[in-house]
Amino acid sequence: MSKSIKRDFFFFSVILSVIITLIFGIFIVIILFDSEFSYTKRIIMQKNSAISNYIEGYFQKFLILLNTLSEIDEIKYPKDDISKKKVQYLYKKVQEEDKNINYIYSGYSDGSLIINGYTPPIGFDPRIRPWYVEAVINAPNTSKGIPYKEIKTGEWLISISKALYHNKKISGVISIDTNLDQINQLINKKDEKFKSLYSYIIKDGIIIFHPKKSLLFKKFNDLTNKDIKFSYAFGNFEYKFKNQNKMAYYTNLPTVGWTVITAVDKREILLKIFLKILFAFSFVIITSIFMGMWISSIARKKIINPLISLKENVINITNNRKLKKTDYPNNEIGIIANEIEKITQTELYKKNIELSQLNEKLKELSIKDKLTGLYNRHKTDEELNRVYYNFQKYGKTFSILLIDIDKFKNINDTYGHLVGDKVLEKLANIFKNTLRKTDIPSRWGGEEFLIILPETDLQGAYNIAEKLRKKVENTEFPENIKLTISIGVGNINEYNTIKELLNETDNKLYTAKKQGRNKTIK
Repeated sequence: MSKSIKRDFFFFSVILSVIITLIFGIFIVIILFDSEFSYTKRIIMQKNSAISNYIEGYFQKFLILLNTLSEIDEIKYPKDDISKKKVQYLYKKVQEEDKNINYIYSGYSDGSLIINGYTPPIGFDPRIRPWYVEAVINAPNTSKGIPYKEIKTGEWLISISKALYHNKKISGVISIDTNLDQINQLINKKDEKFKSLYSYIIKDGIIIFHPKKSLLFKKFNDLTNKDIKFSYAFGNFEYKFKNQNKMAYYTNLPTVGWTVITAVDKREILLKIFLKILFAFSFVIITSIFMGMWISSIARKKIINPLISLKENVINITNNRKLKKTDYPNNEIGIIANEIEKITQTELYKKNIELSQLNEKLKELSIKDKLTGLYNRHKTDEELNRVYYNFQKYGKTFSILLIDIDKFKNINDTYGHLVGDKVLEKLANIFKNTLRKTDIPSRWGGEEFLIILPETDLQGAYNIAEKLRKKVENTEFPENIKLTISIGVGNINEYNTIKELLNETDNKLYTAKKQGRNKTIK
């Protein structure tokens, strides 16, 4: 009997070990495959976001500077040589303050050019240069980042420019050039986790930054043989390049009109997954063998040996022999197991609560501006898409307010950035305390704010905007600063897309600024 039980239990242990190995193996394969792809997507997204945020921040200061300089009358229309020298001196000071500016200059409709520290070649006509043409096409908005080769030095620069107006007509273009070194360093930086991971930038479907110089200025869709549309602010996609399947993530940068793409070779991901699965399988197999041996040992002690002792005692009773003293298990293991399970469940519950609270905190940090506590631009894009969906499906209208602080740069220059931050915080609190609970205020960028007004028509939005404007005008800010804001008001009923709504509302904000600031234009 004992030999039969031992043999049967041995085979049972082997089969159990094999089953456990297969079950855990399949489970681990599924978990590893899913988690590794999710992890890779997060890495790609983080890498892409880091580059995108840097570029947006890098160019934001130039956009603010262009908007400020384009409002100066002597830059708009330098009427004599004295005015031109003053403008040239101003450009020199600006370049000295910001070493990232290679050149700052303005070209005019009469073919003249004002620039510091550079002598253009003979016959140079600014009116035919890409930076001038692009600014005129995009007027009154700022042109996007245009890479171009400097005609004299041959170096590659990025130009952002803005049309100048005199007597309501374009009198010229002001432009800022910055080199590509810092952006190239970001693009060419190797990733420590994935050797095949790299980033590149396209504009209007053309590759303008890439670690491989041979791919520069080629059409992205021609290289991939796939018509890929980057319709959203960001997203994941896959493509094939030179028989390599790529997993990628993109972010559209509205400030410069670029699309940042980060990609990785799927073969590298699969290789990492295979190695991890191999390691996990080896671990499971070894663990199963030792577990089988351990279970077999426990079973012999707790089940088989007592049964053998019982058999021997039955034989001894039958043969009227002295009984062998045996210590049988007391069968309290179940109680202990239940108590352990209760303790484990209690601790697990605590951990889940802590994890849930941490996730909520991380979620809030990812959607809110750290300084003002308002929604950030990423979250605002989501909210715009949400109310636009409700508008399309249910006909629920909505309006937006684009708000810009008047002469905020003067506050920073006069009182410092700490006071400027306090002003932004107080302004955000005014929005929170004045707006309705259903309204969605957000920090759109720098000193610009965007407020979504669900189920509000144009006149209702205008009334709310005026209420905010007057509240701000009559509020005393830190250092006894008197603050005013300019507001553009837009309603979705007048436009086909969110992009049109934003562009036209921004134009209204620009009009409010142009008409003297501290105004609301609907």
